Amino acid sequence: MATIFDLICEQHEKKEAFKNKIVEKRLQKKNLKRVVNYNVKHTTYFNKEEYILYSLPIVTNFGSKTKRVEYFVGADGKEYNLETGAVRTDESIEKSAVSSLKRTQKKIYEYAFANDWSGGWFFTITFDPEQVDSFNYEECYNRVYQFLKNVKDQNPDFKYLFVPELHKSKRWHFHGIGVNCDKLKFENSGIVKNGKEIYNINKRSFKYGFTTATKIESTEKVSNYITKYITKELITMSKGQHRYLYSKNLAKPQSETLFEEDLKFMELLLSKNKDLVKIKKVKDEERGIETTYITIKKNA
Repeated sequence: MATIFDLICEQHEKKEAFKNKIVEKRLQKKNLKRVVNYNVKHTTYFNKEEYILYSLPIVTNFGSKTKRVEYFVGADGKEYNLETGAVRTDESIEKSAVSSLKRTQKKIYEYAFANDWSGGWFFTITFDPEQVDSFNYEECYNRVYQFLKNVKDQNPDFKYLFVPELHKSKRWHFHGIGVNCDKLKFENSGIVKNGKEIYNINKRSFKYGFTTATKIESTEKVSNYITKYITKELITMSKGQHRYLYSKNLAKPQSETLFEEDLKFMELLLSKNKDLVKIKKVKDEERGIETTYITIKKNA
């Protein structure tokens, strides 16, 4: 079934195709990189579509690369620019942490919402301090990695997404969502919480601590839930290390962009959709930019 985005794109295709051919030839002659402007981004997930409308166009310069600044840690514990030797400023460190946080949250969000977790499990893993140094992120990560690898070996279609949580005690825990793991053994704990039966993973499968598992009832809810565990503190404490674990067979969202001359009309068209979920507007007063986020339930 054609989406609103498909219908809008049809109006642009013929006009843009001819223009793009001319632009590409000119760029090739001058050995320049292609610059693309867009003010609409459309992304398709498992059970929803998202439209982002930008009041000012986004400019993407394909083929260009921004030089990455490298740093090293001196004997005094401070970070220094590898090329210039200058001390890294607090502002630079803060900006890097925020940027890293946004990238990680975006990836978790995309993997979570692009897949169907129906019939799967929500896991929580807490480590036994007598067997694992739960203050040591790398050690905890490696234990979870090995556990997931073992489950995957026995269940080739196993899909999973696991994220760490830093407890107030500074000990590490892991939470995750997984599906297609029929050979993983569970034991009913006899506990019911919020109307849900709590299970434990069989000790033979995970022997390094304590686990709980509950059946997933809603892909939408569990996807929102797993994304919230990524915090700025986690980013800082796990610097330079992998921040989540995911299986290679996870689906990824599909995105496409276009430049729409009449954004107001497009917003009106989308807002009238019978499957509209929500509209959110974010204003950047300093830069004079408004971004509109529109979510629509995806038709089967």
